[in-house]
Amino acid sequence: MRTKPNRKRLGKRRLTLRKLVRLGREENGAELVEFALSSLMLFGLLFAVFNWMVGMYVYHFMSYAAQQGTRFAIVRGHTWSKNTTESCGTSAPPNFTMAYNCTATATDIQNYVQSLAHPWILPSGMTINTSSSYLWPGKNPDGTTTGCSTNANSSGCLVKVTVSYSFSFLPLMKLTGLQMQATSEKVIVE
Repeated sequence: MRTKPNRKRLGKRRLTLRKLVRLGREENGAELVEFALSSLMLFGLLFAVFNWMVGMYVYHFMSYAAQQGTRFAIVRGHTWSKNTTESCGTSAPPNFTMAYNCTATATDIQNYVQSLAHPWILPSGMTINTSSSYLWPGKNPDGTTTGCSTNANSSGCLVKVTVSYSFSFLPLMKLTGLQMQATSEKVIVE
């Protein structure tokens, strides 16, 4: 008598096993899995392209900031303030303020460059070489020091501004970023 229930149990198990095998062979829901995998790859690719575009934006902005910093130094050179000895006395961003008739110092140039920062760029991460001998090397465009040895920011002398920024491709993670740098040199005309 015990053999009959065992046969029923075995039959039920075989039937259940056959249903599972049949369900495993069917393709219902395969589209959902394929979509999940392909959309993960698509969004990863879009994120990489977006980060690359932001990186190019930051690189372009570093070049712009170096040019503007050089222009700021040229305009506020020796002859600009020959009637006044007032220093610009700028404050760091976001409260950037400055006097109009003033002589620019290395700190003033850095504060001005940091005040130019746009979205995606942290002003505190943007630095310039603040050494006065680097900003005003005391040379003419041809490399000589004639006329520039006594006053490095006088007419005809070079001004050189280098802006650096560390760009992180994964902004939410604290990983070492790509160091971006741009240099601009111009001659003080007046």
